[in-house]
Amino acid sequence: MTVARRSANRIPAEERRQQILECATELFALQGFDSTTMDDIARAAKITKRTLYRYVTSKEELLFELHDSFTVQQLFPQATDNGDPVDLLVAFISRHVQMVAEHPTAIGVFFGERKHLSEKNAKLIERRRDDYESAAVSIIRMGIDQGEFVDVNARVVAQAMLGAMTEMHRWYQPDGPLTVPGIAELTTDLFLRGAAADRSQALPTASPAPQVTTSAVNAGRQKVVDAATKSFARAGYHASSIRDLADVAEITKGAVMYHAGYKHDLLEEIHRNTYKDSIAQLQSALRGVPTDPVAMLVALIRSHTEFVAARRDAIAVINENMRYLEPIAHRSIDKLNVRWVAIFRDVIEAGVDSGRLRPLDAGLMTRTLIGMFNSAARWYNPTGRLSPAELADIFARLFVLGLLSNGE
Repeated sequence: MTVARRSANRIPAEERRQQILECATELFALQGFDSTTMDDIARAAKITKRTLYRYVTSKEELLFELHDSFTVQQLFPQATDNGDPVDLLVAFISRHVQMVAEHPTAIGVFFGERKHLSEKNAKLIERRRDDYESAAVSIIRMGIDQGEFVDVNARVVAQAMLGAMTEMHRWYQPDGPLTVPGIAELTTDLFLRGAAADRSQALPTASPAPQVTTSAVNAGRQKVVDAATKSFARAGYHASSIRDLADVAEITKGAVMYHAGYKHDLLEEIHRNTYKDSIAQLQSALRGVPTDPVAMLVALIRSHTEFVAARRDAIAVINENMRYLEPIAHRSIDKLNVRWVAIFRDVIEAGVDSGRLRPLDAGLMTRTLIGMFNSAARWYNPTGRLSPAELADIFARLFVLGLLSNGE
């Protein structure tokens, strides 16, 4: 008996639209928004370009809809008679982790490519995300009012928590050793302990390490590197032309080529310099610190928070453009990344081995801390009311006190 295949043009409209969105998401993740054409999307969806335009009018419409594929509306805490802020925060974190685990590619594409949204669409999504963040803030403030959570800046606490969990999209693997409920449980445990009002231990003090700067070959080249960092962070790597870099640096296109060569050379240099400077600064922060893993961890958090505040554009370039490195450069930069991550992980593992820190999964805890840093590069304003040192204190409180062993 022959089973008749459903004709392509008989696919329900909503199903077809979802199929197009999924194809666009994969292409944006693979080659970037700017390098993906409507022809590419039509081919991937196995439809004609004419059919594609029956469902969507532009790439930006698809990028905008990506946000709705992991919409915040379904994640808002449900109305409940239970006014216990701890229970509400546990449920909030669990839903958020589940959302990230279900939509890692879409989230990565959205954060990496949202710079291409029109001002109108960008503002609309920003309002939605502000509303979502405010839901978390209200829970934390409720906990502060009831004496459950420490009385610190509730919005920053919410941004740190949500940012750390959202950054999970970079590393989560469905077939990995950590389950979604397990990640949610460990993350909840960490942040609830870190934010608990009765966790009032004084953290070790540490003077921030001096900011490390890369010695440029010459002033002209450094000017071009700085211009590329700003342009890549604001417009994206593919959307930034040599002409754009020349305009930002206020020099000629010929001068850009003379001082720096090609765009891919600049992208590699931004990655290399940022990782090397960060590694040097972290190593400097540990010099003179007692060989106590808690004091070392606090020193690392304070030092790197200062680094994030000073290098937000460079960190944005790394987080969103590493996939565009040439293969040899990518392997080289990946080795630097491994060295950088190991600095944090080694200290956390030393704390666990010594009994100063609880025996939680060191890999997950390291990723959580790095997620807090990476997300802060998106939202933190060093010229605002909160200084880098004050932000570092909140990060240290949430993370280190959340990890301290029960006997401390």
